[in-house]
Amino acid sequence: MKLYTRTVCPRCLWIKSELARAGIEAEVVNIERDEEARERLLEAGIKSVPALEIEGRLLADPAEMMEAVEQMRP
Repeated sequence: MKLYTRTVCPRCLWIKSELARAGIEAEVVNIERDEEARERLLEAGIKSVPALEIEGRLLADPAEMMEAVEQMRP
């Protein structure tokens, strides 16, 4: 699982804390430092972060991300 973020992003911090609270680890990818990751999101039509990638599926809607987090909770 990957969490795409930016350096200064309150919503990114929020989803990071939700993942931590659920005991779920994710690779954090800062799109300001990773051009390839930024291009991947843009090609998928995602123009803002946070975005969560789970098994190749990209989620950018906060409600969808939270639903996925709830389903993965141990």
